[in-house]
Amino acid sequence: MAEIVLEHVSKSFGSTRVIEDLSLTLRSGAFTVLLGPSGCGKTTLLRMIAGIGPATSGRVYMDGVDITDLPPGERNVAMVFQSYAIYPTMTVRGNIEFCLKNNKVPRAERQRRVAQVARTVGLEDYLDRKPSQLSGGQRQRIALARALVKEPAVFLMDEPLSNLDAKLRTAMRSELIQLHQALGATFVYVTHDQTESMAMADHIVLMNEGKILQQGDPESIYRDPDNIFTAQFIGTPPANILPLPGSNFRLGFRPEKVRFLASEEALAYTRPGTVVTREMLGAEVLYKVRLPEGDVMVRSACFQYRAGDTVRLGIAGEDLYFFDENGLRIRSGCGELIRRLEEGTL
Repeated sequence: MAEIVLEHVSKSFGSTRVIEDLSLTLRSGAFTVLLGPSGCGKTTLLRMIAGIGPATSGRVYMDGVDITDLPPGERNVAMVFQSYAIYPTMTVRGNIEFCLKNNKVPRAERQRRVAQVARTVGLEDYLDRKPSQLSGGQRQRIALARALVKEPAVFLMDEPLSNLDAKLRTAMRSELIQLHQALGATFVYVTHDQTESMAMADHIVLMNEGKILQQGDPESIYRDPDNIFTAQFIGTPPANILPLPGSNFRLGFRPEKVRFLASEEALAYTRPGTVVTREMLGAEVLYKVRLPEGDVMVRSACFQYRAGDTVRLGIAGEDLYFFDENGLRIRSGCGELIRRLEEGTL
């Protein structure tokens, strides 16, 4: 395990500044996910930690030791890439022990460590096969085993599941969670998939345009967004955002917090609407409903409505978010805004 600290790091590619003056602490032993859209700087940050894309300025520390200028091979980290980066002409065993041979690890120790990690990732029956004879999930396990066999303090993973089909991705997510629990090592995982991040992370760092917009555990980021970007990037479907009549503010709420109301019922935010679409999800239905202020998504266990039906929607005051004209969360004075909504003066 190791704590990683990035202190006022910046990264430029020519005249393009990708990350500017960013500071971040990655907790020892945690499964931290760097999350954000393509081009937001998350992979650049990962490469800074690995040493394969050094920071233009700032410092990187591991357990208090400055590793900013340390070559990648001398850092106690292992990286798993999106493309697996395995050698097709080598057997599974050869791929796993390659770095150990390069580091002059004695043969007996190599055999012990290869056998151990092969059991850990379920490859013990495939050690003498070539990667071409294995499935995509098994090839991903080779990449994981090659990282594990180094016994690093930090595992760096750059979208390692993105080349797998949906069913296999779900299975591999579960395996990575179990692997982290078994090893207790520091995992830093890059993805643009918010579902993946919510399922796997102890701690999420949400980035956009080279900046950290919010960080915290998955539940707090989902339930308590600091800004519109977070509210709409996290969640499937994302939070609904509507203009707040009579102000420059905007209103937000999660689709599962919306209730269908009887004619005599009312909540803090109550609006008439028309069902536009209906998607069956199994235990729930996802509706798109057209309100006077715009379209919203409703996730509900109520199955009775069809496209074209007139409905009344309501959201309780405690389930409403308010954002200012810059998209930042308003956290004080919300009681007055809720009161005015209930009175119909907003």
